[in-house]
Amino acid sequence: MIVFLACVMAFSGFQIYRELKTQIESANVHAELEEFVHIPDVDEKETKPISPDETEPEDTEPVQVGPIIDFAGLKEINEECVAWIYIEDTPINYPVMQGKDNDYYLNHLINKKWNGGGSIFMDYRASADISGRHNILYGHRLKNGKMFHGITKYKRQSYYEAHPTGYLVTPEQTYLIEFFAAYVVSAEEDAWRLEFTSDEEYGAWLKKAKDRSSFKSSVSPEVTDKVLTMSTCTYEIDDARFVLQGVLRPV
Repeated sequence: MIVFLACVMAFSGFQIYRELKTQIESANVHAELEEFVHIPDVDEKETKPISPDETEPEDTEPVQVGPIIDFAGLKEINEECVAWIYIEDTPINYPVMQGKDNDYYLNHLINKKWNGGGSIFMDYRASADISGRHNILYGHRLKNGKMFHGITKYKRQSYYEAHPTGYLVTPEQTYLIEFFAAYVVSAEEDAWRLEFTSDEEYGAWLKKAKDRSSFKSSVSPEVTDKVLTMSTCTYEIDDARFVLQGVLRPV
């Protein structure tokens, strides 16, 4: 019995060590990436332009510009870095990878080293230039609150109201993400559908998503809109996922 308990303790200790090592390695890599991203302060943001015959108002509204990303530097690390995802005042501030399948970046960092925390990555079937109607990002729900753990907080109306928007930045364009739905869904359902045969079919899919949302939003997606889905694991039902969806508005 003593030998058995010693073995159990040793195994448990190893599991804890491996988990901590994974978290530390992931945190160190993402800390090194901070040099490639700049989040403008309010004072740095451009103000709305005015025509020559207008006088500048006393209080001008800052234009939303989103993070400024050095994609040239990121692509020197890994050519498969296609975007950056950011939600203000949350831990979500990560590069987005896109591999040849939806498996590799489940357990690899941007530097291609194996890590159980993985990376945020775009569905390999989607267009990296956001030319498709539906664009999907995946990320683990880590116990330390990192990666896509935070999107599950959108179960609460108050959290949505505090964080109603985010940014998706690609080398070609910055998009403001206006969130309109978040919900628990079975992996067998069609929340990750990429192809639609008609506007009517796409419109019905959008309505279904908004109707099942855990929060209420004034954002109403149209068939002309491009949508982003952020997906992670959850445990309310067997083989469940939690998805957060938003309309992509070019900045």
